[in-house]
Amino acid sequence: MKYLDIYLLLREKILKGEYAAGEPVEGEHALAERYGVSRPTIQKAVARLKRESFVHTRQGSGIFVNPPEFYQDNNVITLSERIHRDQTLDNVVLSYDIQSTFTEVAAQFDLPPETALIHYRRMRIINQQPAIIEETWMPQALFPAFTQENCRQSVLHYIEQTCGYAISHDVKIWSGKILNADEAWLLRLPEGQVSLCITHKVYLQSGELAQYTQETLATNSVTTVSMR
Repeated sequence: MKYLDIYLLLREKILKGEYAAGEPVEGEHALAERYGVSRPTIQKAVARLKRESFVHTRQGSGIFVNPPEFYQDNNVITLSERIHRDQTLDNVVLSYDIQSTFTEVAAQFDLPPETALIHYRRMRIINQQPAIIEETWMPQALFPAFTQENCRQSVLHYIEQTCGYAISHDVKIWSGKILNADEAWLLRLPEGQVSLCITHKVYLQSGELAQYTQETLATNSVTTVSMR
């Protein structure tokens, strides 16, 4: 088992809450015995978790899990991975089509205006409460088999697991947005209220822009965490 496998296993346990924030992870020796690998392999996996803010180490005390605020906004993590185990997530597809004349969005992908782009809007509902309106564009040439049904599940998982692409990073831009009548109705908020808007540009390891998304959230606040 390679260090990347260990990293992914520990990362999944942290995201699922099997290792709670503030709790210690087993020591390097115990982890090496559990997974049948050398301590240098464990050290390499833990080093990556530290770089991505999932854990921190304390001299003489061990490895400890960071709060979600430390790693959620610095890593490409799906909404289904973010929510707690006692929460539910539903995706309602509001629209789905193929666009080939959206010049402004095509320019984001550095593609000609006539390029076919998958376009969909969906509502992300957490615990039966509207949370996010998501509008997304993706090059059809990269995802020729993508259908409206795929919008009901995790699209990032579709990109990685079904298509076999490796996601590199997500560039986010945070801004305020005044809700129009349609957005306010969908989010059950007053028209004209200022909400948080996050623009995502998700890149593959090949350097290609795979997904351009605009999220309108049912909140107008953001939380940051600073560490001494």
